Amino acid sequence: MNQLNLFGTGQKCFCQRCGVRCKVDPIAGSKSKMLKRGSEPKGLCVNCAVHDFLRNTYPVNLLLAQSGGRSLAFPHIQEQFAGIMKSRLSDAMPDEINWQAIIDNWDVPFPHKLKRTATNPVSQEELDREPEERKRREARIREPYKTPEQLQEEHDKKLDDLIQDELLPLLRKQNEDL
Repeated sequence: MNQLNLFGTGQKCFCQRCGVRCKVDPIAGSKSKMLKRGSEPKGLCVNCAVHDFLRNTYPVNLLLAQSGGRSLAFPHIQEQFAGIMKSRLSDAMPDEINWQAIIDNWDVPFPHKLKRTATNPVSQEELDREPEERKRREARIREPYKTPEQLQEEHDKKLDDLIQDELLPLLRKQNEDL
């Protein structure tokens, strides 16, 4: 006998990304434009679906690639997202979202790569490169500025080293050959 599970259907579904149990319970006549419940026992849990929505939404995806998921912990960000959910007639409710789970699973790969579209000019490769770019920019900012005298001194030292290490041995060898 097939008993109903906790989510109201006899179907079992696990998130294709993080493996948690999903709800399979389509809302009849749903006009949802985002986070629509599935009628098939496959897909993403609500947390992974929120992350997928954010990574497909430009320029949010680029900002989150730079900062990581940490910024999603702020209550005002969560309130703004709840407003977006309401305006897009989402099947999911804001209290179903576990923001900490989204942050914890931030680096778990998605089953599909992000593609560049007319509304999203950022590709998966660019998003993947962004953390290294951020580190490089931060390192450059932290690097102390040098005075012209310090730069000249560095240049002179490099020139002296070049003369000592390369030019003088060549001149000695040439003198020996004569």
